[in-house]
Amino acid sequence: MIKKIILSLTILISIIACTEEAQPESFDPGLPPEFPHIFMGNAFVGGEPIKQGVEVYGKFGESLSQIGESISGGRYVNVLVAPKNSKETELTVSFYMKTEEGEVKAKETYKLKKVSEPEIVNLKLNFSSYP
Repeated sequence: MIKKIILSLTILISIIACTEEAQPESFDPGLPPEFPHIFMGNAFVGGEPIKQGVEVYGKFGESLSQIGESISGGRYVNVLVAPKNSKETELTVSFYMKTEEGEVKAKETYKLKKVSEPEIVNLKLNFSSYP
């Protein structure tokens, strides 16, 4: 009789264990990440259009954007700011240009917001000088 009870309990535990879905330890119910803001626009250095090929990126909290680049005509494109969670949607982005000589912060910033789809932001950036 005891063997039947132990066998029944073993089978029952095995069935329950096999039907439970294991969650990874780092599972966060806040995932997936928030929708991104994609920045582009004109950029000026000392009042003149930025040179082609200069890296432009954003910092928000402890995170960095994807690095964009300036193109012809003094424009920068593809600075992708993708908040990892809803707390990061409340942060302010500071923009920087980077060359081999260093980096310079733009005068402009942008206050992030929660968006329901990827948002394209046309933002003019002004830098005081090249690094």
